Amino acid sequence: MNSAIPSGHGEETRRFRERDADVEAAFFLPHLHSGMTLLDAGCGPGSITSGLAGHVSPGEITGIDSDPARIDSAAHDALANGIVNLSYEVADVTDLPFEDDQFDAVFANGLIEHLPVPGDGVAELTRVLRPGGIIGLRSPDWGMALLHPDSDGLRDSIALRNRWQRSRGGHPEAGRLLRGLLTDAGFDEVVAGSTADSHGTDAGTAEGVRYMHSILNDPELGTLAQENDWTSASDMEAMRQAWTDWSQQPGAFASFFWCHATGRKPVG
Repeated sequence: MNSAIPSGHGEETRRFRERDADVEAAFFLPHLHSGMTLLDAGCGPGSITSGLAGHVSPGEITGIDSDPARIDSAAHDALANGIVNLSYEVADVTDLPFEDDQFDAVFANGLIEHLPVPGDGVAELTRVLRPGGIIGLRSPDWGMALLHPDSDGLRDSIALRNRWQRSRGGHPEAGRLLRGLLTDAGFDEVVAGSTADSHGTDAGTAEGVRYMHSILNDPELGTLAQENDWTSASDMEAMRQAWTDWSQQPGAFASFFWCHATGRKPVG
């Protein structure tokens, strides 16, 4: 399942630290080679960034995130693991502290869906990418979910989650927009695709319930839901119970989607 939880949330941080470049960036890795300079925008605690560093070594990779705590964690891990071609800094993707045409490649996983105006972020990533360079974007799309057994409680909880993300200026269905964003930004060779994040084992369904409960238990969501008359506390409890009941079904299955797109910045 995919993220929209405010920075600092314990469950979100745990999930971020488990991300792996060979999984999340699999669509992008064939475009990388030794010696490239690479920007990882919205790097979080750096688990993907450190994996990407190995694919471009001895080329330099820079990870940026707007959350100082995540940057501190990423820098600590890089130092502890002896990764020497990797650096981090706090930065806003819509106002990057880099020169034009500075990087051979730029990558953003789980970032675009959080930007109020996604095109502004893509424009800034385009600016710092050299002509002929490659961009890779990856975002979830919460507009589609395969659920079995299905229920109103599960669907209502997803709708509430999406409403919360929109209220924060985000875009729950950003995944399907990525190809269009790169095309509109003038990229060549734009290719898009998707993968599924599936929960089809006992451990997987338990993890899915843990994630959805972390959303439904978030104090910010509870406050907003009541202040804006989105739903009641009792209805939210029913949503939590719906996920618990779902996970206890022998054939429980859920699949959520991540979309990705790559493009090449025109030369001249």
